[in-house]
Formats: sequence, C-alpha cells, structure tokens
Amino acid sequence: MKKIPIIIIGILLISSIATISIGIDAEENLLKSTTLSISKPMITEIDEYIKVDIPEAESLLQEEGKPILPVITKVFTYPMGTIINDVDVDFNVVEKILNKKIQPSPKPVPLSDDILQYISTEPIIDQHIYESTDLYPSEPLIVSKNVGIMNGENVMILNVKVIPQYSPANDIIYLPEDEIKISVEYKLPDETYGTQNYDDYKMVIITVNEYKDKLQPLVTHKINMGINTMIKTAEDIYSEYPAGRDEAEKIKLFIYDMKETYNISYVLLAGGRKGQTLDWHIPSRTVHNDDKWEAGYESDLYFGDIYKYNNITGYEFEDWDTNKNGVIGEYSQFSGKSDRPDYYPDVSIGRIPFRYTFEIQPMIDKIVEYETLADDSWFKKAIVVSGDTFPPSRGGAAGWPEGEMETNVTVGLLEPLGFTMIKLWLSIPGAWTGPEDVTNAINEGAGFMHFAGHSNPASWGNHPPDDEDHVFVDGTSISEMKNYDNNGKYPIVVLGGCHSTQFNVTMMNILAGIKEYGIQGYFFKAPFRFYYYEWVPRDMSSMLVLKKDGGAIAVMGNTGLGYGYTNEGATTGLGGWIEPRFFKQYAEFGIDIVGLAHSQTIADYISIIGNVHKDQIDRKTIEEFALLGDPSLKIGGY
Repeated sequence: MKKIPIIIIGILLISSIATISIGIDAEENLLKSTTLSISKPMITEIDEYIKVDIPEAESLLQEEGKPILPVITKVFTYPMGTIINDVDVDFNVVEKILNKKIQPSPKPVPLSDDILQYISTEPIIDQHIYESTDLYPSEPLIVSKNVGIMNGENVMILNVKVIPQYSPANDIIYLPEDEIKISVEYKLPDETYGTQNYDDYKMVIITVNEYKDKLQPLVTHKINMGINTMIKTAEDIYSEYPAGRDEAEKIKLFIYDMKETYNISYVLLAGGRKGQTLDWHIPSRTVHNDDKWEAGYESDLYFGDIYKYNNITGYEFEDWDTNKNGVIGEYSQFSGKSDRPDYYPDVSIGRIPFRYTFEIQPMIDKIVEYETLADDSWFKKAIVVSGDTFPPSRGGAAGWPEGEMETNVTVGLLEPLGFTMIKLWLSIPGAWTGPEDVTNAINEGAGFMHFAGHSNPASWGNHPPDDEDHVFVDGTSISEMKNYDNNGKYPIVVLGGCHSTQFNVTMMNILAGIKEYGIQGYFFKAPFRFYYYEWVPRDMSSMLVLKKDGGAIAVMGNTGLGYGYTNEGATTGLGGWIEPRFFKQYAEFGIDIVGLAHSQTIADYISIIGNVHKDQIDRKTIEEFALLGDPSLKIGGY
C-alpha cells in the first residue's frame, strides 16, 4: 500500500457535528489548529459490492448511481463578522486495492404511493464513473464559509469535509490515514455581533392590518413569557421597502433590518392564503427546482436565510438569486444557472397560515394554554406511526421497513428521557389498523408525534411490512381531524411524507393546475398533478395546527414532494435523516424552543449531509421542510 501526502494550502472558497467555537480574544490575525484522529477503515462485502466505512464519518457522499463514500466533517464557528483568511488541510492518504466495486448510491425515491406505481426505485448505475480510471470525487476536500444559527447563536460557520477518492476501473481507493490537521487563519471583528444594545425585541410577528388587533393578546402573552415581541403589518412593510423586487423580498429585507437593529431570534408569519383564492395575506416564496414532478414549491426557509458570507465584509444580504437572473432559488442541473444560497437559517421562521379572522383567537388560546399549563402527565408520552414505506410492492426489498426504521430513531432518542413511547407500527399486530387507532392515541395526549410514510395534502398512510399486494393502511386525513379531541394536550408533530405541509393549497388550484400542466398532465400523464390533491381547501398540517381545542401545537413537514432512500439506506439522508433529527435537537442537545430546534435541524443537514448546492434532492429536502406554528414556542411549556 502506498502512502501519499495531501496538503491543501491557502483555500479561499467563496461560497452540526461537534463544533469548535472561537470567542473574541484579539483583534489581530489568529491561527487555530486542530488535529482529527482517523481510525482504520472498515470494508464489508455486500453481495457483489463492498461498503467502505470510516468510524469518524457522520455522513455519506451519495449521488445516484455513483459510489457511496464516507465523509469526514469538521465544523468551526466564529463570531459573526470574522474574516477567514486562510485554511490549510494536511493529511496522508493510504492506497488500498479492492477486490470488488464500491456499492453504488441509492436513488432518491418520492414519498408518494401514487408516483411509485410509475417509476423504478432502482438507481441507474453511472457507468461513466465505474468504467473510469479518474478519481471520484475529483477533489478530496470541500471547504465552505457560511453564516447562520448554530447552537442558538448567530455565527460564522467554516465547514471542512474530507472524502476518500476512488478510481473504479483500477479498483483503488485513497483513504485518509491516522490524522487530519486543519489550520485556520482568521481575523475577529472589532466587536462581536449581538453585544450591542439589542435587548428590545426577540420576536416580530408579520401580519396584515386586518389581523393586527386580534393578535395583540399573543404579543401580551409572549412578553409575559420573556419574549419581547412586536407586530409589523405587511402593508407598512411594502410601503417602507420599495427596493424589494416583490412582496416576499420586501418582507425579507424588513427581517434583515430587524436582525441588524434588534438581533431578533424569531419571526412569525401570521397569515396564509386569502380564503380559497390564489392571493396571499402573507406571501410565500416559490423556489424553482424542477424534479420532473413539480416545477416549484413553497420555501419559508427563504425568509430565515438572510445572510451570506462575503470575504471582505464578513456577511451581506442573501437574496437567493446568486446568478442575478431574477429567478429565485433556481436549480438547473445542466444549464449552469443554479443559484447557490447560503441556506443556513439566521432567524427561526414559523408560519401560522391564518386565512380567516375567526381562526386567530383559538390558536392564541392553544399557545397560551400549552405554554402555561402543559404537564408531564401527557407531555412525557410520544407517538410514532409508520410501516414499510417502500415494500416489495413498491420497489423495495423485504426486511427493511423504512418508516419504522426512521421512527425507531425517534424512539431511541426520546425513550431514554423517560418518554412513554406509543408505537403504532404496522409490524405490531393490532397496533394500527386504520385512522381510528391514530385518533385514539392522539386524543390521549402526547408531547411529540412522528409520522413516516406516504402522503398528499389531504391524507397520510403507509404499507404493512413486506407488502406484495399493494395494501395501504390509512392513518389520518383532513376529514378525520374533526374527531381529534385532545383539548389541552397538543403534540409537536413531524408529519413525514409528500406535500403534508403544502400550505398553499386552495380549491382554485384545479383551474391553475389545468392551465399550467394541461388536461393531460393534470389528469392522465406525468406529473398527474390532480392526484397531488392540491385542490383541497386545507393541507393536513394547517388543519392540525389550527384545529380548535385539538390537533397539534406545531407541525413540521414538506411543502412539496418528499423523498427517501429505500432499504438499509433509509436513515442515511433525505426525509429519513432530517425528520428524526428534529427530536435529536431536544433529546441530546437540549434545545427546548421549537423554532431553534427546527432551524438547527436544517443547519445540521447542511453541515453533515452537505451537498445541498450540487444535489437537487438534498437542496429540496431543506427548502421544503417547513414549520407551522409559533417559532418561539417553549417545548413542554414554562
């Protein structure tokens, strides 16, 4: 075996895991050095392929049909305004000859039972890669600089990833050996961001004139809970920010100013569609990432990601239009026109999608009741609901119930904290046979709830394990939610699936869909848009949050088509990774504010899984993972 030194010097790229935080201790250029110890790799034979693992790797490089490789990541955090002058990464690599090809990466598969009838779940092997002597990936190192929330603080983020390189035709892999040395030269700002007189406000509620007075009781309650809060109307914002290209950007510019002026932590967007029209009380941002099934979807992350790193100033306004062509959040695999947003949330965004004034007071009552009266008699229960997301009848393999594997991660996180876990798994006889079992569990009350399966805006369910007969078990729907009677015992819910949190649905979408996709594309051929049920009057997550005297206190889910991996890779990325990661924030990292836990979940996906600029579905996974509810909500109450 050969040993080859790799020295990367002077990296300056424009563009969580355990982190190293740097405090203010000098104004001159400083040098920080870190050494990572690397264990010997583990090579395992899996049928005709092999799998390569490095114990220190917390994620995998997974690009469909290309070799799966472990990724070692180190995240450094610095005070905002820090300038990163230089990054040196030094390590030896050892050359190892393999006797089989490395296992190819799985295909991201839509979490839609309707779509799965028409597609294959098998990845297309990239023969160009596997038949080449070239190294994959072409570079062993990725360095990125960003700005965002980490562990509840706004910081400068330096992300260093080291990836083994593989020459498939030669059956050789080059692995980092023994240790990786990282040296960072940086200059701290003269004054740490946030140390000025920034104590006036922690949250801003953005709403419309029609709702302003009705939301004042929520402002009073939040102030009483120590979250100093103000209201700003969209009408005022539109008149005060003429430079914004549209209403959504005007609101984002206002959020940026609120961060600069008050260092706010939370933004509540208090409004959704205007009734069943296509108009908005509080606008959304549709991003342009066409996965062949949908051309775009809503992303409230746009409003939370307000900074990007600049080598000169340290940070500047992030408009999600890096190629400056006027198309926001654009992804194009072949044209080279893709935008490269920073993506890390800088404030925690939540939306309560009020459509009518009569919905406001019941929602405020739920928040006040939850934060002041919640107790462990019901909060220390958690419900997981799932089955086999990709059984043999839908292209998966027997013995890998992906949804139950995913929700079992949540069980492993909450059970050690003393939570009683109610496991509604289709593998347990009689535990879940239909919607009534889910309804009965919810009505008993719970602190958390995690669904993992297939959904559209109107309904959710999953398959029994190893199903070969196209059996599908219903779990909940917008029509079932009228039976939820868990008054005062409201869970925080992760509703995994497709379009479960598509808060832009309206009955007017029938006409809009036919206009956009045509009669054929709407009803009879891909993308079969009618069967997305975007024409229902309300999505499930909105129904859960806004349900009077029942339902949920906050819900997270996908505004568009969700994706997962099949079989043993179920929890290594996409929905199977990001959904249980929310519970990890609370269980292991002690984050007890729902918006901060949601923001940190997205930040962790960017830091650990990475690839959000290169991979279309990784970026979709974070863009569409929305929070409906009060972002400043205290988990479990005060």
